[in-house]
Amino acid sequence: MMSVDNITVDDFKALFTRGFPYVPFWQSGKSYFKGDIVYSGDNFYQSKIDANTDEPPTSNWQLHNDNLFNYVSDEDISKAFVEAKINFNPQLFPNCETMQLTFCYLAAHYLVIDLNNAQNPLALGFMGFTQSKSVGSVSESYGIPQWIMSNSKLSLYAQTGYGRKYLSLIQPYLTGNIIYTPGRISFG
Repeated sequence: MMSVDNITVDDFKALFTRGFPYVPFWQSGKSYFKGDIVYSGDNFYQSKIDANTDEPPTSNWQLHNDNLFNYVSDEDISKAFVEAKINFNPQLFPNCETMQLTFCYLAAHYLVIDLNNAQNPLALGFMGFTQSKSVGSVSESYGIPQWIMSNSKLSLYAQTGYGRKYLSLIQPYLTGNIIYTPGRISFG
């Protein structure tokens, strides 16, 4: 039986390697270059040399002023998983790979919403979508497909790029066939 409980934070990070600024934990065996930033212990460090394989703190590292709140942590991703599980039905999908991909996009949607809310907790309401924007002779316009606009539940996912991608992935599974199975009634 397919379950989202088998999806890990590492699965999420592997899918979105370029999508989020993850905490740059120091990794044993990795070679760092001058200027690279790592997090080790309770501090951030910046490499002072190329080919740095030392674990900070050593003379090859200097303290770097940074904050964990500037990065996406494993806890942030785990929280987004909990939120995504509320609105996800793994039985819609034909296989584990499709389910995992789709679930991760839904979790990314909730992660972005959580990060935006943390950045601006007093922002109220839905921002809406750009219908038209122009600067000089350049203009752009976006629209939302009718199948999203006409569904009050699905339209909430259109707030983020990850939510829109999630919607595009689940669209084929939102319409299905009804299979008629004949049976018989037994009296007695």
